[in-house]
Amino acid sequence: MMIPRENIHRILVIKFGGLGDVFLSTIIIESLKNQFPSAKLDYLIKKEGREAIIRDERVSSVFVFDREEMNSLSLIRLIRRQRYDVVIDLFGNPRSAIITFLSGAKYKVGLDYGWRKHLYSIVGEAQREILHGARVNLGALKAMGVQIVRPELRYPLGKDDIAHAESVWKTNQLEGKFVIGILPAGSWPAKRCEPPKFAEISMGLAQQYHAKILVVWGPTDESDARAIVQQCGEAAVLAPPASLSRNLALLARCTAIVSNDSGPMHLASAFSTPILCLYGPTYPEGPHGTIHEWVRKEGLDCLECNYLHCPIQHPCMRELPIGAVMEKFAHMLEKNGIRAD
Repeated sequence: MMIPRENIHRILVIKFGGLGDVFLSTIIIESLKNQFPSAKLDYLIKKEGREAIIRDERVSSVFVFDREEMNSLSLIRLIRRQRYDVVIDLFGNPRSAIITFLSGAKYKVGLDYGWRKHLYSIVGEAQREILHGARVNLGALKAMGVQIVRPELRYPLGKDDIAHAESVWKTNQLEGKFVIGILPAGSWPAKRCEPPKFAEISMGLAQQYHAKILVVWGPTDESDARAIVQQCGEAAVLAPPASLSRNLALLARCTAIVSNDSGPMHLASAFSTPILCLYGPTYPEGPHGTIHEWVRKEGLDCLECNYLHCPIQHPCMRELPIGAVMEKFAHMLEKNGIRAD
């Protein structure tokens, strides 16, 4: 169904979920702004995803739903007061679908997730089994008749962020060196590669490429980050405590990155630095973009278990073959034309 451009003044995108979920949804923004250039574009998210969207100047307002501060009925009333012409539900759970249905918008758009699809006036194909999570979101736009333009992810770094990265490089004498960023973040314990394995990977790469290891961490990753650096010795540098945007500036400056499956990994995929992602309990769709790669220990019956906590000693990470990691890392460098001097 083609939505006419005229009389579309206000659009709301609903994307609950975590940091990575919200960020991957931003792939639709450029196409929406191109199709409806005069429309005001807002986002409705949960607080976990705030940092993924709050800096995007293409978005007019960001509404943060916190169940401790607002119930669903109050949220629906808030949405109805905005008088949206189009509401696009990219999350597709019962709550987001009902909010969309009761939003008062003329065009209620969503993806074909179970019974929720009956609450929308326009339904797109999710094709989750064959598409990257970022591109699943484009199914809603195609159903609206929106032309897909520049389907890219972007994260704007500020001058302070870039200055922070420059300072870290100068302080640690990283200029001109082959720097491998290590990102031990992971929202689930089962997604996290244990420090001994991450240190083994880091040391192998440092020796192979005469590289310096830069371990970048957030508030929940500090103990893992310090353990990795301690086990790597002089080959590794612990990044100073910093905001998410400053950490992303560090990662953007690296030669390459090795990361767990995490929200910060997805944000870092917006830059031109290739990422090798370590997978185990989740489906290995990889960072978005052809410059990246992923690796996992094949042959395990428990792969893609989606358990938050592993009940069997975490073999997908603990037994991840260093040879497989080195091979995938080398392939990633080769296809990006990166050579170690």
